[in-house]
Amino acid sequence: MKRQYLILNGFLSVTVIVLLLGDWVNHRTIANVILPGTRLADGVPLPPPTQPPPDLGTQEIADGVPLPPPTQPPPKLIPEMMADGVPLPPPTQPPPDLNESMIADGVPLPPPTQPPPKVNAA
Repeated sequence: MKRQYLILNGFLSVTVIVLLLGDWVNHRTIANVILPGTRLADGVPLPPPTQPPPDLGTQEIADGVPLPPPTQPPPKLIPEMMADGVPLPPPTQPPPDLNESMIADGVPLPPPTQPPPKVNAA
């Protein structure tokens, strides 16, 4: 039983030491002390950028049948609106009656009332 604890204790001790060393190596302030003016980045560095070779008179070719040129519909001068069903008759306006007075249905309003004049009491 003691042997199992001894192996577990040794394994955990080594793990803690490795983690502490990894933290010490990757810590920003320690890296600036060892190599001043450097910046650390995680991962693999990118390769240097490459420029494509210049195109000198190359011609692009596509396989297949070319598309026909685009066609535009002829312009419509008068827009047509269509609706299903029976069309309504054209609107009619009654002829103006110049000699007739206006008549309203219902009970007429009472005449407007005026408040009595104010008397200044001295």
